[in-house]
Amino acid sequence: MKRKKITTRFLLSIFWMLFLNPTAWALDVTGMNGIGSKSRRVLAPYAQVVPNDSYTFIGVSHPSLTTALTQIGVILEVRNMTTVPNNSAGRAAVFTIEAGQTHRIFVVNVGHSTINTGNSAFTDSLTHLIFTKNEAQFGNVSAISVNQHPLNSTTVRGVEKYANLSQLSMWGVVFIPSSSTGFAMEFVGDAHDSTINYSNSRTRLSPIDGRLVGAGRGVN
Repeated sequence: MKRKKITTRFLLSIFWMLFLNPTAWALDVTGMNGIGSKSRRVLAPYAQVVPNDSYTFIGVSHPSLTTALTQIGVILEVRNMTTVPNNSAGRAAVFTIEAGQTHRIFVVNVGHSTINTGNSAFTDSLTHLIFTKNEAQFGNVSAISVNQHPLNSTTVRGVEKYANLSQLSMWGVVFIPSSSTGFAMEFVGDAHDSTINYSNSRTRLSPIDGRLVGAGRGVN
């Protein structure tokens, strides 16, 4: 009887941690905690949000590269900004992008008049809002793959496929609505800006053993 009581208490404690404590769950799902090699990361060195002046928009597309798995998990986080809520869950957007999809991420002040959860144009499953405090915020963006082993491939019909961020296309802009202008963001490590890190890339870039392509864009 005593053993059964201990087991019941243990199971109840696990249930509370995972399902009744949303803060702890969010920290586990969205927290980067500095882990992960550069092969998992994409970085954008600058982003900003200024109330009544500018906000940051980021687009993430899955261009269906032959070397990409059809589903890739992404954690995208703004850094050095005060978010609402100001914790791991508030700073990050976590999503799975499928082949052919484009996800939109808006980083805006929490009091923005049009980009908010009350506007149905920004509440679909492909749109993610990260809110900042109603003060000028300046920082950067870091994205990391949910897959902890991005160099490990999965063979699908004789083709090696990967679930890393270098299979995705990322772009963004710091947008100024009053003038409909802004400036583009640079992402280091996505499909546009990464290289293959092999000692003999001349052979590894060519089709091998019946593969349709080589290793793709690789990781940064």
